[in-house]
Amino acid sequence: MQVKQRLAFLKTLVLGQDAGTSLGSRATRSGIWVGGGFVAQRALQFASNLILTRLLFPEAFGLMALSTVFLIGLAMFSDLGIKPAIIRDPRGNEPAFLNTAWTIQAIRGAALFVIGCLLAYPISLIYGQPILFPLLATLSTTALISGFASVQMATAERDLNLKTVTIVQLGGQAAAIIVMVALAYWWRSLWSLAVGNIVASIVTLALGHSLLRSHRHRFQLDAESAKSLVNFGKWIFLATIVTFVGGEGLRAIQAGFLTTAEFGILAIAYTIAAIPIELSLRLSTSIGLPALSEAYRNDPEKLHERLHKFRKRLLTLSFLLVSAVAVTSEPLIELLYDQRYHDAGPLVVAIALSGAVTLISSGYSNALLAIGKSKDYLGIMTFAAVVRVVGTIVGFEQSGIFGLFIGIGLANILVLVVCQLRGRPVRIFDPIVDFLAITYIALLALGLWAT
Repeated sequence: MQVKQRLAFLKTLVLGQDAGTSLGSRATRSGIWVGGGFVAQRALQFASNLILTRLLFPEAFGLMALSTVFLIGLAMFSDLGIKPAIIRDPRGNEPAFLNTAWTIQAIRGAALFVIGCLLAYPISLIYGQPILFPLLATLSTTALISGFASVQMATAERDLNLKTVTIVQLGGQAAAIIVMVALAYWWRSLWSLAVGNIVASIVTLALGHSLLRSHRHRFQLDAESAKSLVNFGKWIFLATIVTFVGGEGLRAIQAGFLTTAEFGILAIAYTIAAIPIELSLRLSTSIGLPALSEAYRNDPEKLHERLHKFRKRLLTLSFLLVSAVAVTSEPLIELLYDQRYHDAGPLVVAIALSGAVTLISSGYSNALLAIGKSKDYLGIMTFAAVVRVVGTIVGFEQSGIFGLFIGIGLANILVLVVCQLRGRPVRIFDPIVDFLAITYIALLALGLWAT
């Protein structure tokens, strides 16, 4: 019987057939797909990095990383919370609601394209890099393309059906890597990276619409749906602005402290150090938010229990990965990268440890969104942005490039304290997991410092 059950589970996992409809079984299947997809994505990215770093120069990665920061910022400064709204709203599967969400998304994408083109020249002057003008204007087309992406990517996450979502993401990345490597070989120019990003947007758009066909997209603005999206999204809109400032925006500040080559090396370090951090955050948003939202809709009293179990499992996996990255990063970079990039090794350790603290508070953030406390979420993100910016600036002044991440790590501890204070009144306070997680990070840091 156990063999048959395991075969049924594997059939469900691979073919997407439903061998179990409970929240736990769907979350488990989705977790495997998200985790497997993430590993595949990072393997592709790592392999392409090894090739591209031999074809291009560090300054190319620095300029591309800086361009990406501003494009992400542009998108986050206009985020209306469409995906989390679809995930948590009771009408999230209704055609009128989905069409309204898609229409707003398309309008936003067109606006981002225009704004990106207008800001490209001033940004090139601020950083003294003339090439940023055409580069940012070209990359802004990705916002226009993504505006027409299928909203069923969000409904699939709502239903914890991550198989197709993972396939779409992998397809877009694989296409981008093929184009980047081929053009880098022929052109030896950072424009190969820009074209690859545009190709990724086009392929992702095409795959999303072709593989997720249960809803026919059309332009529509339903008054009730638009009101629901705006009421929830207005706090998400503000929260993503401050989230950018306290997240990707920190890299814009770091770019002002460093040379283009140094920032390029830092970008390589981020790519490696972000592996456990991004996996944890992706699991937290792709599985944690839908699962917690569904648990709250069905039985609010069980939210704390669900949150505790999810955080315990997620943080155990994440910290094991953080440890592996922190311990192996320096010898791995020296083995696989040429001499120009060896300074990235110690930076990987610093980034991984400072980012690990963020993972502890991510569960609280998703729980607040799941119960509709988007205003409280905004407050936490605002506080996080302020203390992380201060930590970055003060840290650099005191200890140089490594001080950047010491300051961010200390700021993340303060953010966790605020999350705990806000979580207590709504019964999502989880002190045991928090204490064990902080203790583990502290012991890991001391062990690495001692060696």
